[in-house]
Amino acid sequence: MEHKKNNDEAVLAVMDDIINTFDEYVVCFSFATKGIEQQGEELAKYSFEKGHRIWIGSDVATKPKMHARIDTVECIEKCKKDGYFSNELAKSLLSIMYSLWDEVYRHRLAKVTGLDAQYIECPLMGDLRKIRHCIIHNKSIVPDNGIRFEALEWLLPPGEELVVTYKMFLELNDGIRGDKMRIQGWRIPPLIQEVMPQMSEKERKDFHAFFKKPENRKNNVEWPGLGKFLGRIKYYQSNNDSSPKA
Repeated sequence: MEHKKNNDEAVLAVMDDIINTFDEYVVCFSFATKGIEQQGEELAKYSFEKGHRIWIGSDVATKPKMHARIDTVECIEKCKKDGYFSNELAKSLLSIMYSLWDEVYRHRLAKVTGLDAQYIECPLMGDLRKIRHCIIHNKSIVPDNGIRFEALEWLLPPGEELVVTYKMFLELNDGIRGDKMRIQGWRIPPLIQEVMPQMSEKERKDFHAFFKKPENRKNNVEWPGLGKFLGRIKYYQSNNDSSPKA
């Protein structure tokens, strides 16, 4: 009983870290976008013609060095609320947030629960993975067949550019802090755990490809290659058994 209590506390500690870290990204996004919007409003107070440029520089009073420039009229447009700059920041932060889940937090949960990290799943993080895939692999264009979400309620027009507004960013974090995480973990069947060290690389890949499919796990479907594999390692004879129990 004490072990379960310690385990639950360890899981809650990881979840607290997830929430605290993602909250920091929301604060970062909020401050950054408000600052960008204010800078755009300041520039918009003046009249500029197309072709006029503003520069970002350092040590301008003593030893000026110019680092970047942009058309001023274009800059004002891109600084608007939920405009180009805001959207680019949102997409970047969302990609980082998913990477943290996939590369850090899921593995921390695996360590404290004894589960395999690849079989710890979260619908909301799955939605975030789809968004990241759209950003990185589809040039931020929503696929023609759309994006089907499990937890998010975003409506993204198929074939159009992905736009993540300030409100959408907050809605995502509300889900992380609320009831939309619904993290689940799946254990590899005991028999597979026992014999996995004897699997070839091909057999191991085949099993994982099979077990990664949610319907196979949820319905306790037996791995089709199990019988052949157990026969190869002569499991039946060594265990004086005639049938596998996965």
